[in-house]
Parts: sequence; structure tokens; C-alpha cells
Amino acid sequence: MPDHPQDDWTRPMPRTPRGGRRHDPDATERIPLPYVDRTDREREDAWEHDAWQDRADERDDDPQQAWHGRDRHDEQDRSAGHERRDGRDRYAAPPPRRRRPRYALRRAAALLALAVVAYLVSMIVVVSLVWGSVNRIDATPDVADRPPAAAGENYLLVGTDSREQLTDEQRGEFGTGFTEGHRADTVMLLHVPTFGTPTLVSLPRDSYVEIRDAGFDKLNAAHANGGPEQLVDTVERATGLPVDGYLEIGFGGFVDVVNGVGGVEMCLDEPIADEKAHIDLPAGCQELAGEQALGYVRMRYSDPRGDLGRVERQREFLSALVDRMLTPSTVLVPWRLHDVGTSTGSALSLGDDTSMLEAGRMAWAMRQVATGEGNSVTVPVADPNYPTEVGSTVLWDEQGASQLFTALRQGQAITVEP
Repeated sequence: MPDHPQDDWTRPMPRTPRGGRRHDPDATERIPLPYVDRTDREREDAWEHDAWQDRADERDDDPQQAWHGRDRHDEQDRSAGHERRDGRDRYAAPPPRRRRPRYALRRAAALLALAVVAYLVSMIVVVSLVWGSVNRIDATPDVADRPPAAAGENYLLVGTDSREQLTDEQRGEFGTGFTEGHRADTVMLLHVPTFGTPTLVSLPRDSYVEIRDAGFDKLNAAHANGGPEQLVDTVERATGLPVDGYLEIGFGGFVDVVNGVGGVEMCLDEPIADEKAHIDLPAGCQELAGEQALGYVRMRYSDPRGDLGRVERQREFLSALVDRMLTPSTVLVPWRLHDVGTSTGSALSLGDDTSMLEAGRMAWAMRQVATGEGNSVTVPVADPNYPTEVGSTVLWDEQGASQLFTALRQGQAITVEP
């Protein structure tokens, strides 16, 4: 064993001459040398020197021949892929293998895939929570003579004057009054064709229509007397279109939704002031908060067009609201979608038979209308102040309304002007 663990070689020493004659050194007899601190290069040289000396002793041959044999071995090693370093007579250690760039790309791809999966899972969870926060309501008429299926789908959007979610202080501040119950304050029919652009049709709440088992009355009377089911049945009988989905929101829910998205920008051509609606808005573009938005869509006494002017503002504002809600900064950010979605969902009531897919189609169609890719019209009117036994009503233009609803039922382009 070597005297020092770092010096693991010995050097051959000449033997004492026998008979007055010196023999070649015997490689089997070695005398350990004291430890000498050497560099790595000196250690390799010493080791190689011992190796060729051993070969020479075994062959009993000239040491120079051993060097030649060593050179042959070196040539064989070089042919096998070994190289020498620094031009010196010693073997070069194989260079370390470098990690190929593709491993880094694979690792980055794996991390990216993991992030995408985590994002998708979080979005699924958020969408489930939002969908679970939506209220449900029975809006399917229990009658046997409903209209047959038509091209595309039709959704009834209803804004009621329900004050259940408002405090007494808010009722006085918003000018909603203290009337109990709920009536249809806004009625719109959203038609989503199989192919083509969607159409949003306003049906004035004072429209003079026939209500099953009650005769002719104002449209909102159907909701007041028979709830969502009778309102859907009345709209189907008046338009000839089957209603595939139902959405309803009250005054308080409307205010919460608008405030939840941070307000909605509206651009006014001229100032608006309405004492009963409790609004006083200057001309120009401005952000409307919840209470201002409610007054804006309900105002009619200061509008010379009355209910017809109001339904146009309602369509305009609803489109802007949906467009604000469906911005990428809202729908693509999980926590933002959760905040806006749950506050909106808790303010809405959907028909029991309205699926998540139908709600999604409804929202997407509304965004198309908001961006100008869809149609936004009011049912053709013959007389906006038609006197009847139930008061002043809105009388539809029978021929124009029939052409409009026939075109929607058959999936044709409409000809009604906005």
C-alpha cells in the first residue's frame, strides 16, 4: 500500500548487485517512496513511466522497444476515438457530454402544458361557480298549442320592476316608488339564427296584444297576472315564434350588475333630465353607475317619443353592458370572471329549461349586436298612443310585424329599419 493515499504509485529501485554484477530492476520489488506533493501532470507522467518500465521488464527487452509498443497502443486508442491532450504522451479523458438543447425545450413545453391545464381547471371551476349562482324560474308554458320549431333559436329577455332587492332608502333615491310585486318593464326578443347575424327586437311593454283567457291587454299585464309562463305564452302567440330560453332581471339586480362591471359608458347627444327617473345627465360620453343607468333605461316622461324612445335606449344600453361584461380582461381572468360572474348570476333568473350552452349563445349574440354585427330593431308600430279600454297602448303595424316575424321564423334577412 502507498504511504499516502494521494500518492498511489511506487517507483522501481535498483537492486543490490549480486556477484559484482548489477541486474535489471525487478518490477516486483519496489520500495515505497515518501509522499511528495505533485501536480496531476507529474503524477500521470510517473504512472506512464512505470507502465512502460514494467512492460520492458516482462519482455526482458530494451526499454526503447516498450516505448514503441506503447506508441502502437496509442495509435490503436486514437483510432478508437481517444485523443491526446496538449501534445503530450498521455491519454485524454473523454469530454463531458453536453445536455442537448431539446431537453430544455421539452422541459419548457412540459411546464407550459402544466400551466395550461391549471388555467383550464381554474376556469372550469369558476364557470361552475358562476352557473351555480344563477337563480332558476319556471317560464315554460303548460299548453298544447305552442308554435312549432323554427329556424334558429329565440330567447326572451325581461327586465321587471321588482323592487325586492332594493332597500327603502334605495327606492326613494332611485325614484322607483314602493309598489310591491313585479311587472315586465322591458321585453326583448333575441333571435339567434343557425347561420347569419342575430336580431334583437324590442316589444314595448304597452303593446296591445291578446292574452290567453284574458282578452286584449297591455303586454306587461301578462307578466303581472300570470308570471313568466303567461308572458312567454303571450309572446309566442303574438309573434308565432317559439321561445327557447328565458332571462329575467329586476331593478336591484340591474343596479348590482352595472356596478359590478364598474359602470357602462354611454354617449349622449344632448343633456337628459328627468325628475321622476332621478337623473340629470350632461351631453357627451360618460360612465353611468348603477343608479344612473337604471334611471336612463326607465326614463320616458322627458322623451317626446315616450315608450318607443325608451325601448331604443334599453337596447342600446343592454348591448353596451353585455359588451363590457364580455371583454377579454373579464372573461379570460379567472378571479375577475368570478367576481363579475357571481354578482351577475345572483341578479339573474333563468328559465328552468335554459341550458348553459343556450345562455352562452345568448351572451355571444348580444355581444354581436353590441359590436354592430347584429340587428337591433323595434317591432313595427302603427300607433304609439292607441286608446283602448285599458288605457293608452302601442298598436303594432300588423303587416310589418308579420313580415318581421315570418323572416325570423324562416331564417331570412329582415327588412325592418332600426
